[in-house]
Parts: sequence; C-alpha cells; structure tokens
Amino acid sequence: MEYKEFISRLQKELGEKKQELGYDKMDFLEDGFTSSDEKELSIIRETNIKYYKTESDVLIGDYVILYQYKGKREQMCRFDCGQLYREHEKGGWEAVWEQIFSSIESSRKFMELEIMDLIEKNEYGLLKDKLFIRPLNFKDHRYELKDHIYRRIGDMVLVLYILASDENDGKRHDVMSIKVPKISMQEWGMEEEEVWENAMSNTYIMAPPRMYLKPMDSFNPPYHRGAFMALNSDITSLPPLAVPTVTTTAQINGAIAMFYPGVMKRIAELFGDDYYIAFTGTSEARLHKKGTIQPRNILMRIKRMNKTFDPSETLSNKVYLYETANQELRQLEL
Repeated sequence: MEYKEFISRLQKELGEKKQELGYDKMDFLEDGFTSSDEKELSIIRETNIKYYKTESDVLIGDYVILYQYKGKREQMCRFDCGQLYREHEKGGWEAVWEQIFSSIESSRKFMELEIMDLIEKNEYGLLKDKLFIRPLNFKDHRYELKDHIYRRIGDMVLVLYILASDENDGKRHDVMSIKVPKISMQEWGMEEEEVWENAMSNTYIMAPPRMYLKPMDSFNPPYHRGAFMALNSDITSLPPLAVPTVTTTAQINGAIAMFYPGVMKRIAELFGDDYYIAFTGTSEARLHKKGTIQPRNILMRIKRMNKTFDPSETLSNKVYLYETANQELRQLEL
C-alpha cells in the first residue's frame, strides 16, 4: 500500500471508529502546514519539538490529532502518520490500531485522574507530596524544557515532575507524570531550593537506591537486596575490579539514584577511591574504580549501548568522574 492510500484509509477508518475509540474531534495536519492561529501555531511548534527536536512554525511531517474533552478539560492524542505507516508495513492494520487504541486509552485515563483537579488548582500544599525528579538527556529535551524547572549536570538534566499515576501489577509498571512549569513555581510563592529538596526526598522514598554487583541480581530482586545505603547493609566495600550497577527499587528512571544525597560519597567510601560513572540509560548507572579501565573504553561502551537501545532511554553520551578529594562530579572530555 502506498503512503497516500494509507493516509486516506486511516482517516476514513478513524472516522468510522470514532465512537469505538471514544474521541470527540479529529484533525489531520499535513507536512508544511502553518497557521496564524496562536493555538494551532503552538501545536505545530510542540509537535516539531517532540518528534524532530527542532523549533519551527512550519509542520514537519503528517499528523492525525484526536481530541477528548471532559468539561473544560482537553486532552490531545497525536499520531505521526509516517510512524504509523512504518508500523503498518511491519505488522499490518492490526499493529496500527493496537498503537492507536493504547494511546487513546492512556490519554483518557490521564484526563480522568484525580490529580488533574489538583494540578488545575495549582496549590503547593496539595501537590508537594506528588513532586519527584527524573533524569533526562539535555540535548534531546532542551526545547521542551525551556519553560520548565530543571537542573543541568553536564549533558544531563534533572527535571521536576508531578506524579499523576504509578501502577505496578507485577508484570507491567506504568508511570504517568507531568513536568512542572516555571509559572507554577512562581504561583506557589516557594523558594525553588525548598521545593527541589522536597521533591528529591519524595523520589528517594518512592524509589530507594540499590546497588547490584551482578547483572542477574537486578531481575525481580527482593526489596532488601542491594540496599547499600542502609545502616545494616551487607555491602561494606567494593573490590577494585567490581562493576556494580546503581539503580532504584523501581528501576524505571533508576539513574536518579546517583543524585540522591550522600550516594556518590558513599560509593567512593566503598571503592576507597575515585570512580568513573557510565550512565548507560535513564534506568541505571555502571561504576568503575579509577585506574581499572581506560575512560575511552567506557565511552565506547556507552555509545554502543545508546545505538542499540530505544533513543528515549538515552541519558548521557559522556563519561563522568567522581573525585573524592573535593566530593565533586566531573564530566570528562574524551
């Protein structure tokens, strides 16, 4: 099936499945579309940033947008037609509808969450226990972060989020969250440092840090395994050639564990020396004692892993060194 025929049939069947999908309005925006309407222009800009990491007032690519409404609340579900076409080529229409139904259902669920009412009220007291911090790659998210709260560390950023939903049935772990805009911080009237410390504390409580000495240790581990920051931890030192993995009990966004208070310092005590950090994804970091491996070799492994896995999981393309003497993290230029 040619691409244009696919687009035509997609729009036709989306119209026929409107009630089944449960959306209220559909828009089709073609490649090259622009507008003088501020809302449409905002959608164009957001779409280009989300899919192409590019700022432009002219749309790049074709998109179907399905809207859902609940009272005054609007939820937008956006689909890249080119990506749907590639799904069709691999798995037929079944693969296309599976993706659309899944996205629509997630969108509906998100819109109906009680947290959305709290977010609209925008009162710090109601939201403070829902704040957490997530690590992201700076380059991949630099445009969308302009109006949000974050702290940059080398080629990474730690971003302030509101937790909307966290469900884990043992087989699947679904987390829904929203970045905190700068305007919210202004309306709260709070010092950013206080908000940040509270969010970091929440994150630690939600997902305590863990260290696994063997790769298999991270698969469905008991809660206590790898609790290297606990007072009664059985991890009291690290062999020079050990390559431990640091993550959290949740493992999703587990690389944040390296930025918990006291974690980097404690690891230096366990190694008895400085150490290199390879952020091999948003979910983990791997450590090497200084002097046991050339940092260029670590860099090669990072780049190889980043090419292998989903780009959304990339956190860093650099090697970092924790220096014990000054208790600082430093990005290495190799």
